[in-house]
Amino acid sequence: MSVARVRAGSSEEEEGFASSRGVKPERNLLAAVLARAICDAFGSAQCDRHVVRSARQWLFGKLTPTRAFSFAWVAQHLDLDPIALQSTLRTYETNPLMLQERLSLLR
Repeated sequence: MSVARVRAGSSEEEEGFASSRGVKPERNLLAAVLARAICDAFGSAQCDRHVVRSARQWLFGKLTPTRAFSFAWVAQHLDLDPIALQSTLRTYETNPLMLQERLSLLR
């Protein structure tokens, strides 16, 4: 059996295992995009102002659920309600301690 065939077999097995357990790499990617935007918008790390502004515009802009990779589209693909999520994120502006606690869970 060739090395290529062995690698192909193990890759197929890994994909089968991942799909049987409900792991979806695409979902993980969307979760990472959302987490990065939240960290950029509210995190304590020193970001350029344009990064913070861009992240906040993406998070709090007009909801466009049919536009691929918009905030609402990402939220819906993660089974989250974009309106409720925006509302929750807005409360973080008034309670930065809770925000820092929650952001630590994303790391």
